[in-house]
Amino acid sequence: MAVFNVEDCAASRAPGRMLRRLDKIMSAYVESRINGGELSYQQWVALKVVRDGLVATAGDLARELGITTGATTRLIDVLETRKLLARDRSGEDRRVVGLRTTDLGSATVEKLKGDVVSAWNEVMAPFSQTEANAFVEMLARILAEAERVAGIPPIVENDQ
Repeated sequence: MAVFNVEDCAASRAPGRMLRRLDKIMSAYVESRINGGELSYQQWVALKVVRDGLVATAGDLARELGITTGATTRLIDVLETRKLLARDRSGEDRRVVGLRTTDLGSATVEKLKGDVVSAWNEVMAPFSQTEANAFVEMLARILAEAERVAGIPPIVENDQ
């Protein structure tokens, strides 16, 4: 079943463009609101998804953030130097390096979570709770379907 036609994908209304712009705008805005520039938004997201168990390895983190493995290594190096993240070599396979947040990393996620939520609440203020819930549910469904058609296994979320 076709949902869109060519006219629906005009540059100003193309779903992919709007999602990319929303991500870029909100990433920059949230980052401007995070507690005095203590972390970049990408660093905070990396810590959060590791802490919440959504990713376990550098490769998982690269896929989650949509960045190269080299950029991921640099990101992990910075977080590890700051004692926010730790690498754990597998006892079974030394090539596998797991990631875990340190106590300081977990505390930092918690400390900055209010700033992140506040930024999103400011943007979503014109919408009702029902509309906001429907927006998140729709995004979750679209993401699940995109993962399905692309053959990407879904990430099992652990609500924290």
